[in-house]
Amino acid sequence: MPSPRIRASQYRIIKPKKFIRPSRESISPNSIALYLQVEATLKEMIEGLVYSPGERIPSERELAEQLGVSRMTVRRAIENLIQRGLLERRSTSGTFVRQPQVYRRVGEDVAMGLTQLLREEGAVAGSKLLGFEVMLAPLKIAEKLAIRVGVPVCMIRRLRTANGKPFCIETSYLPQDLVPDLCDEDLNKPQASLYSLLANRYGIRLVRNQETLNMSYATHEEAQLLELKEGDPVLLLKSVVFDEHDRPVEYLKSVNHPGRVVFSSRSVFK
Repeated sequence: MPSPRIRASQYRIIKPKKFIRPSRESISPNSIALYLQVEATLKEMIEGLVYSPGERIPSERELAEQLGVSRMTVRRAIENLIQRGLLERRSTSGTFVRQPQVYRRVGEDVAMGLTQLLREEGAVAGSKLLGFEVMLAPLKIAEKLAIRVGVPVCMIRRLRTANGKPFCIETSYLPQDLVPDLCDEDLNKPQASLYSLLANRYGIRLVRNQETLNMSYATHEEAQLLELKEGDPVLLLKSVVFDEHDRPVEYLKSVNHPGRVVFSSRSVFK
């Protein structure tokens, strides 16, 4: 069953569940491959904040002793988590929980494109165009953009990267009459910025968002693009972006890698 929708203006802090460090009994030799069990156990502990971002995890020898498996089994599980972006090796210092690469702001009345956001964070923004087409707006998109059903809209789907690492897949819908000559060539460049195009070519100044944030699960295609496994949790951001005339200009759906993106808000939690 999908998780209930969380509105950015209604965030509240939830303490993570208490996790017990794994014991030998948590690993069963009679079920799935041992390294997959170790991988799942470590992943659960990382997501449950037993090990925080930037924290060093126990050595392979220590984990092998705790779990009652070989160091080779632990090493294979750790290598998988490194490939998935959850862990990283630091020379001879050990293995650490990977720090997020992107901090995205939500719950603020400011519309900021990812290119500008990454530049402010000192990261190199990248973009790969996955799809561009003009389509007739179905009911849901028409409602979000306050247009009639069947009105032409531009659909733009892109894979976004920070320092060469993919962190989100974004699908944008814009009324075509606002961007009449927009085409795929405009966005088929690694440094292409949609919001810069809107401002410089069309004189559209985006000023605020209406956002919701949910947990979802990666499809097969999303998992391949984001270097995850199918069914892994992802963070799904949906946003309607308004211009200075309070006109909805963009409806955005953004699928985010949970190990590479952190959403933050300046709201005061109580």
